[in-house]
Amino acid sequence: MVFIFILSLYLLSCGLEDSPYLTYIPDSYMTDNTFARILLPSYPSYFTHFEIYYRIYISGHPESGLINTSALRSQINSSLNSDFQGLYPLTDKTSTSANPSNLDIIFSNRKYFKLTLEGFSIDTLLGNSGLILDISFSGPNGVRPVLMLNGFPYTLQRATSGPGLIFSPEPDQNFLNCLELYETANATNLINADVAIPNPNTPISPRYTYVSMYIFAIGREYLSTIYSQPTHIGIFRLPEAN
Repeated sequence: MVFIFILSLYLLSCGLEDSPYLTYIPDSYMTDNTFARILLPSYPSYFTHFEIYYRIYISGHPESGLINTSALRSQINSSLNSDFQGLYPLTDKTSTSANPSNLDIIFSNRKYFKLTLEGFSIDTLLGNSGLILDISFSGPNGVRPVLMLNGFPYTLQRATSGPGLIFSPEPDQNFLNCLELYETANATNLINADVAIPNPNTPISPRYTYVSMYIFAIGREYLSTIYSQPTHIGIFRLPEAN
């Protein structure tokens, strides 16, 4: 009994009574819907990587400014505002009750998918903290949007799978607005599972597409996976494919 008591004191003195914690990522800096800058925090040794989840929304509304109100989100696509409001309890930085866990399942239940990159492992590239992360949709039409780490660009790509789901995005994995992407008939679990159909009565033409993105940090401590609160990066308008 004396040995067990001494061992307990030793473990407490090592700080193992403290639960591992990853602080939330600060809000991004945006002035319109084409560019976001995020300052990634530095994390403890149990941090493994960041993950970014996205969903695309079809719209009939051409918005060029910052999209940061319920009215604008609803005007673009009612599902965009519904998803934002549904996820807000997790992203609310003032909340004392937010307890993020199984975020991959939470986001996939809302048809959000993990962002990928052309030719690179995004988990490897986002396995470093303390960097400057930029997301740019600000190029001219036909130029694919990029993610930049400390200024070095990587081409964004849509997902082809999620938990229990494999799909074939049309026309490809690029984040460019085009007929095959915003065609409502393609917004199925087999084709464009990452796309939300437009509001009722949205005109067939012209159509626009927007993408909403969230980021969070992941860590691993013994057998436990640790998540930071997710941060809403912002809503971007996809450039035209030409």
